[in-house]
Amino acid sequence: MSEEETIDNPNNAEYSSKSDFSKAEVVRVQVLKCEQVRSQEMREGYFNYNQFGNKVYVPDSRQEWIASVKALLYLLTPEISRNKFKTKVKEILDKEEKLVDTFGVVPLFSNGKKVIPVLDQSFPIEVGITNREGIMVRKIIERIKGVYNHNFHGYWNEKVAIHDELFQELHNLIDICNYFKQKVSY
Repeated sequence: MSEEETIDNPNNAEYSSKSDFSKAEVVRVQVLKCEQVRSQEMREGYFNYNQFGNKVYVPDSRQEWIASVKALLYLLTPEISRNKFKTKVKEILDKEEKLVDTFGVVPLFSNGKKVIPVLDQSFPIEVGITNREGIMVRKIIERIKGVYNHNFHGYWNEKVAIHDELFQELHNLIDICNYFKQKVSY
C-alpha cells in the first residue's frame, strides 16, 4: 500500500499504545503552559504610547491565563464527561455566566441587554443639566471614555478567580485519570 493510500484511508490510522501521539504528554505540556502563565503577575491590560507617539495596547495577562485554562478544559472534555466532574465543571462555568449580570452595563439606545464594556470604550451616558436652584432643566447625552473601566476590570478579576477554581478541578481530574505516574528514581 502506498503512503498516499495510507493517509487517505482513515481505517489505516494507528491509535495504539505504540502510537507517537500521547494524550498524557499533550495534557502535560498544556498544564505547564497554564502554570507558566499563572506564575506571572496578573496585570490588567492598558493603553500606552510608544516613542513615536502611537497608542499601543499592553496585553492583559488575566485573559491569557483564562485562555490557557480553557484550552486545558477543551483538551480534557472526554475525561470530564466520563467522570463525576461534569456537574462540578458546569457549576464553575455557570458562575462565569452570572458575571455579565454583575458587571454588565446596558448601553443607551440598545435592546436592554447587558454587555461587558471594553477598556477605554466611549459610552453614551445621559447627563442631567441643572440650573442654579438644582432643578433639572434638560438631559443631554455625552460620550464618556472609560467611565465603565471599573466594570471591565472587576469582570476580568472575577473570571481569574473562577478559572483558578476550574484549574484546581482539572488537576483533580488529571490525578484521577492517572496521566502522570510517579517514577522511582535513584
